[in-house]
Amino acid sequence: MLTEANVEAELSYAVLHAIASQAGFACEYRGRHADAAGIDATVLEDGDGLAPDSTLHFVSLDVQLKASYRDLHEANGKLSFPLTVPHYDKLRSVKLGSPRLLVVLRLPRNRAEWLHVTPEALVAKRCAYWVSVHGAPDIAGQKNCTVYVPTANVLTPDSLRGLMVRFSRQEVIAYAG
Repeated sequence: MLTEANVEAELSYAVLHAIASQAGFACEYRGRHADAAGIDATVLEDGDGLAPDSTLHFVSLDVQLKASYRDLHEANGKLSFPLTVPHYDKLRSVKLGSPRLLVVLRLPRNRAEWLHVTPEALVAKRCAYWVSVHGAPDIAGQKNCTVYVPTANVLTPDSLRGLMVRFSRQEVIAYAG
């Protein structure tokens, strides 16, 4: 049996994979070596070009996936999400070859509500949010920190496509804290 944390992780990957597929992108699960680099999955564009003004083709986006059923503090349109400083540092680096996002899947408190399957529907309750921590401030001497995830940043096929277009134009999405 999978632990509850492993079930959360698998659901977060499944949600990202479904969203990426609906948006027309490949989504690859990364192995333990990439996990050590803070990458759980990579979303890939096939090279056909995302927009007429794209400067890059074959765009890839690295994703650190997290999931939680715990109540996350919400204020001023942002969720407070706890993160270890080593994961934070891997996400905030400005020296990355591919853009990197933190995606947080917010699950219902009741585990029985996480996924509902009927002949008419496959429903995952709640949603995933994204945030770029690119260029966030250094936090020295701490083990943990808080990342603020805008609740407006719901990860959908359209929002993922928009992000990939921005990355194909070499736009940098900086952390707004």
